[in-house]
Amino acid sequence: MSTLATAHHEQHLESHLVEHLREHGWVVGSHEAYDRARALYPEDVVAWVRASQPEAWERLERSLGADAERRLLDRVVKSIEGAKHGLIDVLRGGIEVAGAGKIRLTEPRPEDDRNERAWAAYRSNIVRVVPQVRYSLENENSIDLVLFINGLPVATVELKTDFTQSAEAAQKQYMLDRKPRSARGKREPLLTQGRGAVVHFAMSDS
Repeated sequence: MSTLATAHHEQHLESHLVEHLREHGWVVGSHEAYDRARALYPEDVVAWVRASQPEAWERLERSLGADAERRLLDRVVKSIEGAKHGLIDVLRGGIEVAGAGKIRLTEPRPEDDRNERAWAAYRSNIVRVVPQVRYSLENENSIDLVLFINGLPVATVELKTDFTQSAEAAQKQYMLDRKPRSARGKREPLLTQGRGAVVHFAMSDS
């Protein structure tokens, strides 16, 4: 099958998945808004902290002024890189920011249905899917889909269709073409264990 036909089938599957997620409450993002070096979707990190913890955000702005957003994003990155289990620890435990104190980066799913306030907080999480994310710091390589919670990448997805290639081909693509370091040895943050996405999916339409 030609490269053009392969791309057409995979694009159709990608569009179907993105639309399905949109219908179930996900926000669709743009790869231009993705920060490759930080491996974050910055606007969601800031928007979620501002909406969910306004007092902490006010303290941060009071302390840092116009530099508050940059310092928050840099602190998220530093916390991920310094945590024993990387991104997972930060998702679970939040971060400490000088001048603002403890900042949560997600709201966990409540254990039962009795606390509507807890459910409202949980539903405030921003879940976003971004197609064709240019992740590399050295080239324009892209990953079909990246899934974010409040701007933090939790999963990547490489798609294949049964008309073209199997999911095993996507696994090989991760192993051979989506390495955590570039050909010149430079780290790719999104693909580095602990630093980037928690899980990487190879997916076909079956």
